[in-house]
Amino acid sequence: MNMTLSKRGDYVMRSAIALARAYESGTPRKIREVVADTEVPRTFASQILADLVRAGLAVSRAGRDGGYRLSRPPTEITVLQVVEAAEGSLRAERCALGDGPCRWEAVCPLHETWTKATARLAELLAETTLAEVAARDVAIETGRYEVPADAHRSHARAVELSDLVHVELPAAAVHGALGAPHNWSPVLGAAVHDVGELPGKGPRPAPLVADCTIDPLGAAGTAEPAGYLLGWRLSEPGGRSHFEGELQVEPVDAERCELTVSGTWHQEVDEDAPLPTDELERRARRVLRGVLRRLAREVDEGPQPVPARPAPRRRAATG
Repeated sequence: MNMTLSKRGDYVMRSAIALARAYESGTPRKIREVVADTEVPRTFASQILADLVRAGLAVSRAGRDGGYRLSRPPTEITVLQVVEAAEGSLRAERCALGDGPCRWEAVCPLHETWTKATARLAELLAETTLAEVAARDVAIETGRYEVPADAHRSHARAVELSDLVHVELPAAAVHGALGAPHNWSPVLGAAVHDVGELPGKGPRPAPLVADCTIDPLGAAGTAEPAGYLLGWRLSEPGGRSHFEGELQVEPVDAERCELTVSGTWHQEVDEDAPLPTDELERRARRVLRGVLRRLAREVDEGPQPVPARPAPRRRAATG
């Protein structure tokens, strides 16, 4: 089950930790300094920091001595506030079980438990301050933090990637398609399927996890955002990997545009059967190319109609 933040939430949390670590100095942090500390893409750093400003968690000041600073001590800011600055209110937006028997028209049998679980998560995040998280970050950096047995990170290799694809649509139409609510994960799953076999692994089964998100950045209601955060996570027999990148829409002329992507593929190392570097890079580039082609096709074809939901069955009245 994927319990990770969205890519936007990831970047906002990283930036908040960087500002928390600098709070005691009293010196605002420049965008370039936040980028260096967090590896948030420079193209989007100002948008990410603006999320913290809009939420009242940070303040900005222009000029030579300006920059970004937390609006109050990190001991007075909770992790929940930072998460909600990026993700919105932490509550379940959909029924956990989706559609079901006609007797579930109003509520499903898991609703009460799922609602309590979401509330408990929010409580835990509200009990944890940004200062605590920043202190852990310092301890990790200095080697004083005891890594828990269930830690999810391992040594990883990184591959820098970039690619582009043409779309036979005006830029405005592409922005409209990318900004509309959509499940992009099947695009990633199909691209991985197109790649075929994993080196040295034989025929490749379907990925265990293929989670892909495209997050517009810019002021709310903007027809054409400054760009998009493109991120995905894969878990498959060949190991776990994730990609973090920037997606841009570049007009070619009035009727065509290009989708350009640049970012980093992070591949966890399989100590038992590590992939040679050249094979890893080749596969990473093939997957990115496949994602771009599938994405262009999805944008070009437009949203597919949702099948009409059949009328619920009614139980016969009993005497």
